[in-house]
Formats: sequence, structure tokens, C-alpha cells
Amino acid sequence: MKEFLWKHFVKDYENINDPDVRARYTRLTGVMGIVVNSLLCVIKIIVGLATRSIALVADGVHDLADSLAACVTLIGAAVARKPADREHPYGHARAEYLASLVVSSLILIVGYQLMKTSVVKILHPEETLFSWGTVAFMAFAILLKGSSSLFTIATGKRIRSLPVIAAGTDNRNDVITSIIIVAGMLLHHFTGVDVDGYMGCLVSLFILFSGFTLMRQTVDQLLGTPPDEETLEAMRRIILSHEAILGIHDMIIYNYGPGQYYATFHAEVDAAMDIMKAHDAIDHIERELHDELGIRVTCHMDPIMTNDSVMQALRKRVEDSLREFDMIEGFHDLRYSSSETDPDRKFLSMDVAISPGSHYSEKEITASVRQAAEAVLGPCEIALEFDQAYTVK
Repeated sequence: MKEFLWKHFVKDYENINDPDVRARYTRLTGVMGIVVNSLLCVIKIIVGLATRSIALVADGVHDLADSLAACVTLIGAAVARKPADREHPYGHARAEYLASLVVSSLILIVGYQLMKTSVVKILHPEETLFSWGTVAFMAFAILLKGSSSLFTIATGKRIRSLPVIAAGTDNRNDVITSIIIVAGMLLHHFTGVDVDGYMGCLVSLFILFSGFTLMRQTVDQLLGTPPDEETLEAMRRIILSHEAILGIHDMIIYNYGPGQYYATFHAEVDAAMDIMKAHDAIDHIERELHDELGIRVTCHMDPIMTNDSVMQALRKRVEDSLREFDMIEGFHDLRYSSSETDPDRKFLSMDVAISPGSHYSEKEITASVRQAAEAVLGPCEIALEFDQAYTVK
């Protein structure tokens, strides 16, 4: 069903890296969310007031919040599509994250207000009326909201949109709360125990939890998170498919909002290779990454010696020495040289990539590298640069 809807309501639906196509996906889920949630909101509140069920009214108000959230998401998506200007040279795609903050704030406010109302119902109980028609309607609402939730989450994952995934997740939470409300209705009908106020509190807790979760995810995106492994693997596959590239390091991906990515990396090439051929290969890689993944890339070329036996032995020793440090992601730019005035005086330099939060000191890593280098070069001076591995989770 989801493929059918994507194909018939999203023009050029397979080109998910195109900002216009992403906007069409977002509009589809947004319009669906507004229609479904508005319909359920009106009916639930009316039925809830008629049966004096605070839990059902709370569920209806939550649907109203979801409908408003869908509106805000659509507005955020529209702002995110605005082209870059002088004040915002990287575009406006992060507007989607700001929309998520607004949505999460609305959800938290609704959850807090409903919690207060539910507590009042517990302290001052009022008999709740039961009808099988209400139960039948809630079963219909669960099926409708569940289908909408599954479709929205699948769409969000397809276009890698946090606001869309969050909207679908919130709808899924609504399904859970609706099931709980129906269980409370049946419990009251068959046992006489009225737990409506408690069900209202439980619904409010679900609402508050979904609001806090969405806010935390959005703040994480604004602060900066590692790129997803799928994107990294796709980049590595494209880059290393070119014979001219021997290895890559110092890969950094900058996220300026959904579908708006910039990246830099260093590409290792044979030092003996014709420089124009290496340059052409890197130019081709930059275009290919943009065409296939929608990522704007800048590449730095690193020449390495491939026919130097001393370098090969040195690289092997250094690699073995760093294995004991489990938070070191690799090393690069390994160089050695001799003093012009004293051939016996050796110099070694290299960069070491370390995962964030490493508990190893630079001193102990340097000592391990020194021991490995001196086994090949003899006494030498060591100069290490320590880089952060930005693409490690």
C-alpha cells in the first residue's frame, strides 16, 4: 500500500535526494496526518464529553495536538525548501528541526494540561457512561491511526526525515493509549471499577514521554550527531571503487538539515601517479557523490609512497603498535625523513584518529609509536598529530 501511495501521490518518487521530492513526501504525510487526526479529534471529544470520559477527551485533545504538529511540520518543510541567500549560504533545511522543537513543545504543554485534568478526575470522580458503540468507534480509530502511523514512519525512514518519523512515532503512541483506554472501558463495564482518571493520567504520561523524546532527538540534531552508517558506507563504496584511490581518512560530514549535506575527506593516491590523472579521478568522485547521494564534497589529495620497503615495514610496525588502543580508529600521513646535515638523525610524523571520549593519553600513544618506529628506523624524533574521528558513533 505504501508503494502505491508514494507512486501515485509523489511525483518522481524514486529520487529521494531531491529536495522537491522530499517536500512532496512530507506534504503527503502532513495532509494525511491533518485529515486523520482532525476527524478523530472531533469525534473523540464529542463522545468523551457525552460519556463523561476524561481519558477519551484526553485522547481527542492529543489528536488535536498531532493535527497542529502536522501543520507545523508542513510549514517547516516549506521554509526548509527556500533557496540559500546571503544570510543563509547553506540554505534553510534546518527549519525542519526548528519545526520539531515547536511540535515537541506543543506536545509537552498538552500532556501537562491533560495530566492536571486527569488528577482532578481521580480526586473528584464522576461516573463514566459505557456503550458498545464507543468501543466499536475506538476499534475503528485504532485501525485508522495505526495504518497512518505505519505509513508515516515508513515514509520518514525513506527520506531520512526526523520530523516525519517523529510524527509517525507519536501516532503509534496514540494507538497504544487508545488500546489502554478501551481496556479501561471494558474493565469498568465488567467489574464496575472506574479507572477513567487513571487512564487519563496514563495517556498524559505517553504524551509527555513522546514530547520529551522528540525534543531530545531534535536538540541532538541541532548540536550535531554522527552521520548514519548507510551514508558512510555509500560514500566509501563510491570513493574506493576508483582504482586511483588507495585509502581515505579524515572524513567529516556536515549536516545543515535533511537533504543538505556537505563533506570533506582526504584521498590517498600513489605518489608516483601522474598528478593530472589523480586530479581528474578526484573531480569525478566529487561529482559522483553529489549526483548519487546529494552530498557536496571537497577532497584533499594525499600522496603516499607505495614502493618504499622501509615505509611498508614502518607502516606495519606502527599499525601493530596501535592495536592495543581500542579507541584509535586509524592513522594516516605517515612520513619519515633524515636530517640534511646528519643522515643518521631520523624524523617521523603522522596523524592519529581517536574516537571522542578516549581515555588514552597522547603520551602513552606516542611512546608506543616511538617503540615501533625505532625498531625500523633506529633512534628518531616523533611528531604526532591527534585528530578526532568525527564519523564514529
